[in-house]
Amino acid sequence: MPTTMPHASIGECLDVLQKQDMAFQSIPEIESVVGKIGRVESPLDPAPISMVETVINYKPEYITDKDGRRVRFRYDKKTAEFVRDEKGELIPDSRGRSYRQWRDHIRSPDDIWDEIVKAGQIPGTTSAPKLQPIAARMVMLQSGMRAPMGVKVKGPDLDTIDRVGLEIERFLKEVPGVEPLAVIADRIVGKPYIEIDINREAIARYGVSIRQVQDVIEVAIGGRRITTTVEGRERYPVRVRYMRELRDQIETLGKILVPAADGSQIPLIQLTQLRYVRGPQAIKSED
Repeated sequence: MPTTMPHASIGECLDVLQKQDMAFQSIPEIESVVGKIGRVESPLDPAPISMVETVINYKPEYITDKDGRRVRFRYDKKTAEFVRDEKGELIPDSRGRSYRQWRDHIRSPDDIWDEIVKAGQIPGTTSAPKLQPIAARMVMLQSGMRAPMGVKVKGPDLDTIDRVGLEIERFLKEVPGVEPLAVIADRIVGKPYIEIDINREAIARYGVSIRQVQDVIEVAIGGRRITTTVEGRERYPVRVRYMRELRDQIETLGKILVPAADGSQIPLIQLTQLRYVRGPQAIKSED
C-alpha cells in the first residue's frame, strides 16, 4: 500500500497509479495487476485518496493444466529450445519438458516481490508491505496503521507529532536488520486547504447576510442536491454546482457571484478573503 504526499491531487494520484500498474505489468512473472485509490462510501474503509492499493497475481512457476499438473511441451535437445508452431505457440508433448515461466534468477515468490519493490520506486511515493487483500484491511482496522508493526506518536499538536514522526523514521532506518524502504512516517500535515473568511463589514456594506454568502459557496463549490430524476425503476440525485474550470483555482473562486438585495452581482473576492493553508489529511485520535 504505497502512499503519495498528502498534498497530492486526485489527478496526481491517478498518474502514480497508472505508472505503477505499467511498471508492475512489465515484470515477466506477473500475470495481472489491478490498482485503486480511495475508498468506498463506508466508515469501515480507512483508505485515503493518497494510498494506492494494488492486487498482483503471479504466474505459476510452470505452465499447468486445470488440475494443477505441469504440462509438457516439445523440446529440441540439439538447439536446447522449445519447439513452437507457425503461430509461435508451444506444442504439447507428453515426452517433452515442462515450460518454466519464471526467469532463471527468480527462484521463489520473494524474488518476484523484490522485482516489484524495485519497479514501484516512483519519486514522491513510499514503499509498502506485502499483504493479502483482506489482510491489509484487517491490519488497518486492528492497528490503525497501514502495517502490522509501527510506532504511535501522541503529542500536543499536529506539527509536533509530524516532526517527531519524521525523527523516529530517520532513526529506525539506521537500525540493523530493518529494511529502510519499509520505514515510513505518515505525513499528516501538508495537505492544502482553501479557507474562505467572510468579511462582515463588506457584506454589511452591500446588504448581504452571512447565510446568503454561505449558501452561494455551498452550491457553487460543493454542490447541492435539488431534485431526483426517475429512470425506470432507478432514481438518481441531481446536484447543481459550477463547472470544474470555474472552481478549481483560487482565482476563479473569487469570481463567484453573490446576489445582493438590489439585484446586483458581487464577486466573492469583494466579500471574503480566500487563502491557502496547510492542514492534516486526516486526524486520527485515541483515548
